[in-house]
Amino acid sequence: MSSVKTQQPECPVCQSGARSPGTKNGFPLYRCRQCGLLFLWPMPDNTLDIYSGDYFTGASNGFGYVDYDRDKAAMKPTFEHYLRIIRGYRRPPGRLLDVGAATGYFTALANNDGWQASGIEPCEEAVRIAAGKGLEVRQGILDETSYPPESFDVVTLWDVLEHIPDPNPVLSTVSRILKPGGVAVFNTPDSGSLWARLMGLRWHLIVPPEHVNLFSAKSMRIALQRHGLSVQVESRIGKKFTIQYVLQTLAHWQNLRLWRWLSRSLQGSPLGQMGVPINLRDNMFVLASKR
Repeated sequence: MSSVKTQQPECPVCQSGARSPGTKNGFPLYRCRQCGLLFLWPMPDNTLDIYSGDYFTGASNGFGYVDYDRDKAAMKPTFEHYLRIIRGYRRPPGRLLDVGAATGYFTALANNDGWQASGIEPCEEAVRIAAGKGLEVRQGILDETSYPPESFDVVTLWDVLEHIPDPNPVLSTVSRILKPGGVAVFNTPDSGSLWARLMGLRWHLIVPPEHVNLFSAKSMRIALQRHGLSVQVESRIGKKFTIQYVLQTLAHWQNLRLWRWLSRSLQGSPLGQMGVPINLRDNMFVLASKR
């Protein structure tokens, strides 16, 4: 873990004080008293090391996907729903950037929807797979040097914010590279949801050091407003997951050998790849426009 940078934990979103509900996987957690953000403190070092090629093609370290593209295929109807919502605020043709694009599954769907879509992704192996599909996915992280100002009509961040130790530079860059009236669109766990509150530290989306910041609806609005982004849509849209991915998540959550055995047994099978709709209303879909 990293060395302590300040004497007291400070919320990355609103810089308020926080209280600790306990620890998970040996990492101390804190919840902001003002905005409700749930975050790790101190932040782990080198969180990018988690997102090796194994994260998208194996998940042998307990994080990520056995096969990203196969697991995400169950999400196709959800991604298409996202694209329909985006069309209500910004319509193709135009430029769309997918941050944390992985192997380019959503990038390809956006291209098919009429967007000039590209992505940025830190994992070299995932970028190589995307390039093999003929997709424009750049290796790297989104920072102020990545793209010129006002380059994009839409920027998407699907299940990204929860992985970023300091969301402020990323949100600042998102705002900077959006055209006036452009939209930033997010999906991220909701730590203020009823299910998250009921489960407490047993909530399956508290998975440090993979997830380091878990937003509430309030903390999300504060963070976006701080960077010139105004929330237009906030909803709880269910997802579909493959049975194998569900078993893998259960294994990581409950640390039971049974789930790991079942996940491995179903790897590559039709049953393992069957999509299961799940909506615990603990994931936020948020669309915000640039003011």
